[in-house]
Amino acid sequence: KSGRIYAFAAIDNLHRGTAGQAVQSLHIALGLPEDAGLTKIGVAP
Repeated sequence: KSGRIYAFAAIDNLHRGTAGQAVQSLHIALGLPEDAGLTKIGVAP
């Protein structure tokens, strides 16, 4: 084992793409409200 962690990220403009859909699906699977966290305005550094 190398002891490294690889992280990949993508920007999803206004949660309209597959990243927003994935978050919504995860919320459903976990029994959370579908729009939890998706109604917030995004912040960019």
